[in-house]
Amino acid sequence: MHQQGERRADSPRGEDDLTGTERLVIAILDHRVVRLRYHDRERIIEPHLLGLHDAGEPMLIAYQTGGASQSGDLPGWRTFLTTSIDDVEITDGRFPGPRRDLDVAAHSMIEIFARA
Repeated sequence: MHQQGERRADSPRGEDDLTGTERLVIAILDHRVVRLRYHDRERIIEPHLLGLHDAGEPMLIAYQTGGASQSGDLPGWRTFLTTSIDDVEITDGRFPGPRRDLDVAAHSMIEIFARA
C-alpha cells in the first residue's frame, strides 16, 4: 500500500519531477512559451532548438520575447548554454511554430535533441 503523496514507481512523472532540460524538450515539441532564468536574469522565450553544439556544449536556440537581455534589443534570437539555465517554467502561452528566419546551420549543432 502506498502512503498519500507517495508516487508509485510505475506511475508517470508529473511536471514537478521533470528536469529543466526535459521541460525545454516538452515546450519545444508543444510550441509553448517558457519563462526561465539565465545568468540570474529572467527571460521569456519561444524555444525552438535544443542540441549539442560542435564545441560539445548543450545549447538552446530560442526567440526571446521578454525579460532581460545583455545582447541586444528584443525580440530576437538568442543562444543559451543549458548548463547556465535555471528555473524553467512552461507557461500557458503558445507560439505558432517554427519561425522562418531560424538558421539552424549557423549554430553548428552536431546533434539535435528537439526542434520546433
